[in-house]
Amino acid sequence: MEATLTQDRLRDRAAAIARALSDAKRLCVVERLADGERSVSDLSRDIGCQVPNMSQHLSVLRAAGIVASRREGSTVFYRLAHPQVLEVYRILRQVAG
Repeated sequence: MEATLTQDRLRDRAAAIARALSDAKRLCVVERLADGERSVSDLSRDIGCQVPNMSQHLSVLRAAGIVASRREGSTVFYRLAHPQVLEVYRILRQVAG
């Protein structure tokens, strides 16, 4: 029974990650963070998204464990939490292409 619960939790977690990656703007964030850490304002400017909307996208990605953040003064910087996220993104692009 416990193994089933663990498998169910893993499936739920995978589904949450898939939902977080189901938005084109959030995939753009993953692309940009592949090059390294960026601030919310840098991501907003680079992707062409208002700061409040970018903050929402980053919140979804953070909740799914895809990105991690750190604060430096009033600036919040984001980075990919796991390098494997890039592999997932590349596979999605291959399947889409």
